[in-house]
Amino acid sequence: MDDHLELLLSGQQYKKFQELLYRPMVHKYGISILDIRILMFLYEHEECDTAKDIVETHCLTKSYVSKAIETLIDKEFLARKHDYNDRRYIHLELQKKADSVIEDVKELRNEMFRLVFNGVSKEEIDVVRNVAEKINSNMTKMLTHGKV
Repeated sequence: MDDHLELLLSGQQYKKFQELLYRPMVHKYGISILDIRILMFLYEHEECDTAKDIVETHCLTKSYVSKAIETLIDKEFLARKHDYNDRRYIHLELQKKADSVIEDVKELRNEMFRLVFNGVSKEEIDVVRNVAEKINSNMTKMLTHGKV
């Protein structure tokens, strides 16, 4: 595998780029990039509203997500809501205070994608998206089944 593909798959360069772009928001709202990812996940996936959903989707540790959720609740961006049918399930609900963060992130994401995909055609982006879906699916299957 060549260095460019390895770098792309590891996501490290993208993470550094994202940290640089999100730095003003991190300071403005006093939250981390993980906090931002959680807010956006809940905004974009209304049907997935538990800590377990976030852990499984982003392949993060429970403790890492739990700490971030506590921060977001303390800052009044999120609230807990118990499930009516099973009180063991705790749903996460975005609060009005999160609206400005979400709007800022949406604008910043548009700018970020514009910069990242500068000079890349729509057709090429579609190919990258399709290949990424297949790669992610392959890795998810291997991780889920414990086979490498």
